[in-house]
Amino acid sequence: MSRPEDRDPILPNAPPPYTQPQENAGATVPNEPPPKYEPPKGEYPATYQGGYPPQGGYAGQAGGYQTTPPSVILVTTQFGPHSQQLQCPHCMAHVMTNTDYQAGGLTWLAAGLICLFGCWLGCCLIPFCINDLQDVHHTCPNCNRLVGVCKRLD
Repeated sequence: MSRPEDRDPILPNAPPPYTQPQENAGATVPNEPPPKYEPPKGEYPATYQGGYPPQGGYAGQAGGYQTTPPSVILVTTQFGPHSQQLQCPHCMAHVMTNTDYQAGGLTWLAAGLICLFGCWLGCCLIPFCINDLQDVHHTCPNCNRLVGVCKRLD
């Protein structure tokens, strides 16, 4: 407990002032250096020289790195019956394709089946008027070259 004369007269319930403890109050510190380190004997191979193994050199040095030619990445687009936004492989412009319907395998197959069932007097021409039975050709509006085809029957 603290003595009454050590207390602050303004704050009588204040804790006593902090006093620093004395270091090594009863212990003795030896002035001897630490023991010498000796590496273990017989655990390393005889050829071990320490450090890292030799690495490959820089590009200018013999045995350096080899460069590979750049690879070409082709992005294939699955073409459908509707116009698509893409980059034209011919003129490299970002465009919305134009679509054109042309008679394909499914158109001719439907016309042949209609003729086979006896509707040869003009009804066999109906498949040539239906866009869902025709192939769709996608062209670039910038260079007017064919970009892709959506075939209804392969």
